[in-house]
Amino acid sequence: MTNFIPAASTAGYLAQLPADVRERAIDYTHGSHWLLLLSALVGVIINLIIIRWGLLERVQARWQRRRPRPWSAAFAVAVVYYAAAWLLDLPWAVYSKWWREVHYGLSTQGLGAWIGQSLVSACFSALLVACLLMLLYALMRRAPRRWWLWSSAVTSAIIVFAIVIVPVVVEPRFNNYQPLPAGSQRDAIAALASEAGIAADRIVWFDGSKQSSNYTANVTGLFGTARIAVSDTLLNQASSAELRAVVAHEIGHYVMHHALLLALAYSALLTLAFFVTHLLYAPLVAWLRLDGLHALSNPAGLPLLSIIVTLSFVLLTPVTNGLTRYVENQADVYSLAHAREPDGMAIALLRTADYRAPEPGALEEWLFYDHPSIARRIQRAMALKTQAATVPPAAPASAPPSPLQQTR
Repeated sequence: MTNFIPAASTAGYLAQLPADVRERAIDYTHGSHWLLLLSALVGVIINLIIIRWGLLERVQARWQRRRPRPWSAAFAVAVVYYAAAWLLDLPWAVYSKWWREVHYGLSTQGLGAWIGQSLVSACFSALLVACLLMLLYALMRRAPRRWWLWSSAVTSAIIVFAIVIVPVVVEPRFNNYQPLPAGSQRDAIAALASEAGIAADRIVWFDGSKQSSNYTANVTGLFGTARIAVSDTLLNQASSAELRAVVAHEIGHYVMHHALLLALAYSALLTLAFFVTHLLYAPLVAWLRLDGLHALSNPAGLPLLSIIVTLSFVLLTPVTNGLTRYVENQADVYSLAHAREPDGMAIALLRTADYRAPEPGALEEWLFYDHPSIARRIQRAMALKTQAATVPPAAPASAPPSPLQQTR
């Protein structure tokens, strides 16, 4: 682990990055850009395979013979679709999400453990996605011309439900969460938590090192379920300044309700993608000569819906990345204002250079980066450091007389 030291400028910090770390980060980052496009292509191919296979049409026909309820048929088709897509995508996911992470030294997790966790996550996601699609297909049947407009309410509700339930139900399946023991680290976090209205008994640590060697912390939950979770990697390797900077950043997301903001934003973007689906579904059916899937409200046409939505979000990548960069910028500002650890933030950011090229071009950052660049974020921290150094200290208030003096 590289021992970075406080510096006086952004250039001074970036100069501490070893050449091999910088080159590896650039290689990993540029490969991730290509993965974005290749993953979309793989998704399109998988959906075309499922269509040609005719699996969903057979599932729907058999289900409706036994239970002639369109909403239950949509749920069943969605579950089967998700399971088939997950299995077909598994080889690609092993390469893109497991092998690359291990190859670049970002994870030490074994393949068996990774597949096991992916399976658990897939089961939960399949149920959640099936509920969403069941409601969407009900909208298609009831409001065939305006279903896409009403979809924003449905997607918002599902996303908020996931935000509330994931920390309680899903995350404990992957990691062991325990109360953070008393000590200087807990005291430092508790002071930041108190400012945000989070109780000290809601501070926990988890064994995140079994999945990743990255610094990891998060503040999750809504409506009284807020919890600060800090990985053992961060606790074991970070200095006090780094710990405070990282945790304050995550608390900033919670205080400024970024989870809800992004939920609403993504719901709006999904509504736009569904509108595009509403327009393009029939022409795509005609082009592929899929006469049995001519009705958009037919759940067996789910792969076509998935293709259109997937490609829509590929085109919307600069928008989604811009949204995320916006909330990350806000969280940085919160951390610098409340933790007041510009050097701690700068050093913590340098440690993310293992998987994020530190100085991308402006166009590359706008297109592909879902966080501001490391150089830009360190520059902000150094600006605050310089500002703090030039502000003269306030004159000390005169102390009240001591009880001993009062008796004289």
